[in-house]
Amino acid sequence: METEKSYVGMMNCYFCNKPKGILLDRRLRNTFEKEQVIDMEPCDECKKYMEQGVILIGVRDGESGDNPYRTGEWLVVTEDFIKRAVKGKLKEELLKKRMCFIEQSTLKQMGLVVKNEI
Repeated sequence: METEKSYVGMMNCYFCNKPKGILLDRRLRNTFEKEQVIDMEPCDECKKYMEQGVILIGVRDGESGDNPYRTGEWLVVTEDFIKRAVKGKLKEELLKKRMCFIEQSTLKQMGLVVKNEI
């Protein structure tokens, strides 16, 4: 199914999906989708959260890849939490990247989500 295109579009943050800018095709061609992610640069709000800790984005169990299906859980945990809860190379990678996708069931097991539904 083809999506409707326009010469203007909304650029969204990869991490929180909030609008962070307007896209404009100077040739006035219909090249942009209504909303899209163009880069991996976090918005100003997400940058502040990444300075405070690590962003955890809940995804459906079994999902993987660069942009898995997101369940809506989005939280920031402290570096101390990561240091206590994660071991080895993964811990160092999380502290470097400042974000990760995490399966819904894992969030629940860690006590970070209290919803009954997964």
